[in-house]
Amino acid sequence: MRNRRFFLTQIVKLLLQSILYILLFSAFFGFQSISNPQILNLSRTAVTTMVAFCLSTLTLSAVYGGFDIGIRKRRSVLSSMSLTFFFTDIVTYLFLQIMNVNPQNPEANQRLMLWGEDFLWLIAAIAVQLVLIYLFVTIGHRLYYRINPPQRSLIITSSQELANQVARKLESYRARYQLCEVIHYECPDVKKTILEHEVIFLAGIPDTEEGLLEAYCYKHHRSIYLMAELEDVIISTAESAILDDMPFLSIHRVEPTIMQRFFKRLIDIVCSLSGLIITSPILLITALLIKLTDNGSVFFRQKRATIDGKVFEIVKFRTMYEQDRDVEQYSAQKDDARVTPLGNFLRKYRIDELPQLYNVLKGEMSMVGPRPEMLENVDKYTREVPEFRYRQQMKAGLTGLAQIEGKYNTSPKDKAMLDLLYIEQFSLAQDFKLMLRTLTVFFRRDSTEGFGEVTSNCPKMRVTAKERPESSVPAKANGVPKKDETPMRTAL
Repeated sequence: MRNRRFFLTQIVKLLLQSILYILLFSAFFGFQSISNPQILNLSRTAVTTMVAFCLSTLTLSAVYGGFDIGIRKRRSVLSSMSLTFFFTDIVTYLFLQIMNVNPQNPEANQRLMLWGEDFLWLIAAIAVQLVLIYLFVTIGHRLYYRINPPQRSLIITSSQELANQVARKLESYRARYQLCEVIHYECPDVKKTILEHEVIFLAGIPDTEEGLLEAYCYKHHRSIYLMAELEDVIISTAESAILDDMPFLSIHRVEPTIMQRFFKRLIDIVCSLSGLIITSPILLITALLIKLTDNGSVFFRQKRATIDGKVFEIVKFRTMYEQDRDVEQYSAQKDDARVTPLGNFLRKYRIDELPQLYNVLKGEMSMVGPRPEMLENVDKYTREVPEFRYRQQMKAGLTGLAQIEGKYNTSPKDKAMLDLLYIEQFSLAQDFKLMLRTLTVFFRRDSTEGFGEVTSNCPKMRVTAKERPESSVPAKANGVPKKDETPMRTAL
């Protein structure tokens, strides 16, 4: 049953994706051919623009993600594919206009023309593509979950608090996971309970017991999710190494080279300077609006920590009512009364962070890096999560993995894990990818959600075995005999 469902899902997904990509390709070239009939013939212009379209699609899909139905949320797939084909159209359009320039041919353009009739057809093509993406992603999403109902899920943990944390995250994926039960890892019938579920979440379990549970789940074809710890982040960058005939995992810290540091700083200068110039109208309008609404200071300055614990003063647009500097500072809460009406808008669309480009230009921050935290939070979080101090191995960034994948109210531990993943996997290519992916933040409703009490409908953790009728556990689950009920701590 599982294999049939898997293959049916792959066939439906491949069919929808193929049709969608063909239609998106046809929409761009169909509209552009109205004023450029030569691209419908086998010509140099046609081949060049088609190759540019295909290569741009492949490259940007690797950055933003493709038709990932069932893997990511529908809204995330919509935004990623929209950005992919928006930039693909722009790149291909530029190639087409360059190919159309030929001073020696009176029928061709004598100079580069970006805003003529072709531009109007580009806008029309993008509009049609957005409609097609919405339709196919919506249809694909519904078909996927019709074929694949929510998977029965089990949390195995050491405390109710950890179970509540996992349950809160699963509530955003109700179409994919059905949380049925929470059980303590030392519960006598933990193995029987595993066989009754399809997806197993392991959280806060000692290493020895976690290893045994992983092996048991793997043996019985159960999907496993492990709550990441520092050692998991470290081992994620391990490389395979064979010494003589014995396999090892090689783990070593790789510091950025001199050339990587040089180019990273060069990219920071170019991007921050260009950003300040391009967004200067937005900066000016925002400054005027802040001044006119409550006649307070335009900018908000606050001490933040960066590489090696160095302190610098971050610059942002003020989004809160002015307060006495002696008042204790703390992070924004949900429905925070300190935030002005204009501030809510600026925070939602991240406009308040644009002045940080000045910090990047000065060299106090980088375009990409760990999130710069308030000094009060650094001290507090380091006491709660000792690994938090490892984030200061690289210069703080305007954007980064934690800023993109996380939220404003992401827990300190999860922030540290995301930042450490970036640090351990650092490369200039990764920086470029994260800068492009920053645009996806604007499509997320919860990215600027403040801190506050969050509740979840999490089952109570069970610590004792439950009574089951003999027929409650199938004699065979995915080819696994029922007799495999050895104690947890014995060999699997």
